[in-house]
Amino acid sequence: MRTPLSAKKNQQTRQSGTGKPVDPAALVLLSRQVRNLLRFHRQIGIESYPSTAGLQNFLKRRPESAGFHRPVQQTETTASLSRQPDAPSLDAVNREIVDCTQCRLADKRSGQILGRGGEQPKLLVVGDWSGQEVFSDAVLFGRDEDVMLRKMMEAIGLAAEDIYVTNVIKCCPLDTSPNMTCASRCFAHLSREIAALKPRLILAMGEMAASRLLASSAPLVRLRGRFHAYRYPDSVPAKVMPTFHPRFLLANPEMKKMVWMDLQMIQRQF
Repeated sequence: MRTPLSAKKNQQTRQSGTGKPVDPAALVLLSRQVRNLLRFHRQIGIESYPSTAGLQNFLKRRPESAGFHRPVQQTETTASLSRQPDAPSLDAVNREIVDCTQCRLADKRSGQILGRGGEQPKLLVVGDWSGQEVFSDAVLFGRDEDVMLRKMMEAIGLAAEDIYVTNVIKCCPLDTSPNMTCASRCFAHLSREIAALKPRLILAMGEMAASRLLASSAPLVRLRGRFHAYRYPDSVPAKVMPTFHPRFLLANPEMKKMVWMDLQMIQRQF
């Protein structure tokens, strides 16, 4: 026996407490947007929200008074905006970094190292911090480390314009090694930098880069050798390959074979 068309329509459309129709597609879109926003906030280090009077009043409102019963007409413009919210520019991110005073390194730094490379890179390379005795803004990881990184990229067929290199910690420390508290503060800058570049492949070099990008406390030796996901709030996740930092390889050259295997996995993605 066939179900009447009116019955099918009633099955496909819920009713709110006021008897007004609720658009299922609008609810799905709203839930996805909220989920993506919350995920993005966690990625940039926001763990809680202030319990203001305005927020409490909003949470106490009934769904129908909040307008959930109104069907959302998703035009081409609103659909595009939901997929591609405004991303920060690299210039804006770099200005924020230069003005940053969020952690103790602001008073103990020889300078700041901004990311450098192609603005539509095939590969984003993220290290921990720039370790150098005499400051130069041309040095990204360290003088010997930069030479090794360049050779690695050439080995998998990438030119300078194919990559963008940056660090979790933007300050170049004077007399101390940055800790994970500094990394957590600085991760807001890195996440906005990634949002501006939108790479599909990320090479996380070192324990600090891997732990911050993957929100994982697992040791690097367990994370490397396979791809992980870095989730954008509005699009397909990027693939992240954790591996050892050039600084570590200079002290432990026997580990170069493992890094070469990781790099070959990245090369197969091009």
